[in-house]
Amino acid sequence: MNKNDFQSRPHGVDLAAGLKTAMRRMPASVALITTYDPAEDRPAGLAATTVIPVSMEPPSMLVAVNRAASAHSALKRAGRYCVNLLDSRQAAIVASFSSSEMREKRFESHEWSFADKLPYLPHACANIFCEIRDSVAFGTHELFIGEVFDVLTNGSEEARPLGWFDGTFAQLEPLARAAGAA
Repeated sequence: MNKNDFQSRPHGVDLAAGLKTAMRRMPASVALITTYDPAEDRPAGLAATTVIPVSMEPPSMLVAVNRAASAHSALKRAGRYCVNLLDSRQAAIVASFSSSEMREKRFESHEWSFADKLPYLPHACANIFCEIRDSVAFGTHELFIGEVFDVLTNGSEEARPLGWFDGTFAQLEPLARAAGAA
């Protein structure tokens, strides 16, 4: 495909809609990004699927946050966050992070623990604690790159990561290997 092939596409093609459709086909983990807002003196957070490791030297994670999200300013002020990689049995908790009406109730559950005021879910598949080292604003989002300063992993062999696929929750697990397959 060359550059001229792109110019021959029909006019009016909505690239954002096309990208959104394509991304529905890309499985992603579901995480709650949490922080403690020093200005508001309370925890804050949001649900996210754009969470990726950046480097192992230094250990670092990137989270993409919509600049219109209520937790965006809190993250900037706090300078640190926790990536809570959810277990499929924690899908219900995502609802409170996806609804602005439930913002005040997000951290009322007994499931939360706090380390130096930073909220985390100890029964998540993993908790990755980061200090923001850099950020880049692009379009509607800001990319926060955090250097990892602590990691907790659920020691349970029954951990079942929560995923997002085709607009709904999914359970991520290894493909079953056929009997006798190499």
